[in-house]
Amino acid sequence: MTESPAGGRNVLRSWRTLLPLGVLGVVAFAAVLVMGLGSGPTASVGPTHAPPPQGSGPAPSAFGESPLPSPTPAIPGSDPVLGTDGRFTILLLGSDFRGSSPGNRTDTIMIVSIVPDSGAVSVVSIPRDTARFPLRDGTTWDTKLNGLYPYLLRHHNKVDAGSALRREIGSTLRVEIDAFALIGMVGLTTLVDEIGGVDVVVEKAIHDPYFWTNDGVQGISFAAGKNHLNGERALIFARTRKGDSDFQRVRRQQQLVQAVAEKVLKRGASALPALLTMVQTWVTTDVGADKAVALYELVSKADLDHVRRAVLGPKYAKPIPGSVDYQLELDKVRALIAEWYAPVPGSPAASAAAP
Repeated sequence: MTESPAGGRNVLRSWRTLLPLGVLGVVAFAAVLVMGLGSGPTASVGPTHAPPPQGSGPAPSAFGESPLPSPTPAIPGSDPVLGTDGRFTILLLGSDFRGSSPGNRTDTIMIVSIVPDSGAVSVVSIPRDTARFPLRDGTTWDTKLNGLYPYLLRHHNKVDAGSALRREIGSTLRVEIDAFALIGMVGLTTLVDEIGGVDVVVEKAIHDPYFWTNDGVQGISFAAGKNHLNGERALIFARTRKGDSDFQRVRRQQQLVQAVAEKVLKRGASALPALLTMVQTWVTTDVGADKAVALYELVSKADLDHVRRAVLGPKYAKPIPGSVDYQLELDKVRALIAEWYAPVPGSPAASAAAP
């Protein structure tokens, strides 16, 4: 169910109040497509409340059994939705929870930002194989970054763990992240089917001879050009990787998230019944119901025809010898973030940075 920061159920009444959280939830839900790793059959899964995995890597001293790090004090003039930088930025997380592998590794880590006046949207994805990630207390999360959230779950509830993760990522990348939304794998195909499928344009034909479908068929293909995807094909589209690479798969996930968001916004209230059921049941977030009306106005202005998208792959990271993991080159990443997620002119953060 959707939870407030205190962990309680949000009681949302009108469709205008529910739509923005529904759209954000759908975007988060679409992001979960990355979760089905490997080339085995897809699987329906349960909610993201399974016991966290053991041994997620070395424990950062910032966490342990101690209380969560305190949030940064609000700057005077800070907006309750946009924060200090004049834009709304959300961390979208997708958990790999499924019956055969109960856990909550965040194999999808996506930072999405919207500027209110222009509707400009920026999306940056951090690949699951990112490791040696610096933390706020000066230590480093040495193993894959997707293991940090389940580690936090061993000490905190889902909402507090997600809030802590967004603060860690925001601090390291030097971006103000206002909220997070997380969802597991359940219901993805039902959702895409419910909204009538989605259309994606494939620039180069994809063929993965090793992918096994639920029907026991080995090998999948997507033709170059426009493809209409039902739920099952959408999941395959975002999971396949052996026909190209893990980084291309992340780019497909971004493309699919955008396609789902476009379809939801286009349909508006007609898609709400499925969205509300999904959001209330499956999404964990620290977005409060009191922000819903403002978010409705914001999401409605999003310019989805000109989304800037980046994957923090080889252009922004270097391979770690002896492993399949990558370490971010923070100077390059922070330069990208500073350009794409810059404080909006006139915002408190922009005014504070002015000479």
